[in-house]
Amino acid sequence: MHIQIGLGAEAGEDESVDIQIRIAQIDKEFGGILNTVTAENPESLLADPRIEAMMSEKRTLENRLTEYIAAEQHRKNAMSRLDNIFTIFDGMKNHPLTFDNEIIRKILQCVIVESKDKIKVVFIGGLEVKVEVEQ
Repeated sequence: MHIQIGLGAEAGEDESVDIQIRIAQIDKEFGGILNTVTAENPESLLADPRIEAMMSEKRTLENRLTEYIAAEQHRKNAMSRLDNIFTIFDGMKNHPLTFDNEIIRKILQCVIVESKDKIKVVFIGGLEVKVEVEQ
């Protein structure tokens, strides 16, 4: 769970379908306005006040949709990395690990002794974990 949070793989609320529906509605409405333009009144398209508001809303929605797509791709990449990490963890279940001071120094920022029963471990990147010390 901590690894998932650290990699940013948690899923957020996805409104991309709603945005796509609204963009389609705007396109349909714009198409309806275009169909009312004839050779006799071509300037009626420029005079319609709804055009600017619709195009502005559509640009905003398209930007949000792009952000959702990028966030989803980031989440998929993080989940792929998580799958790799869990595969490695499963492979290491029955293999003893040796203490490596160099690795510990690379991932820990500091360890704070809060009391004789509790310590706080601060990892590089700001993640803090409070742990009770076993007697």
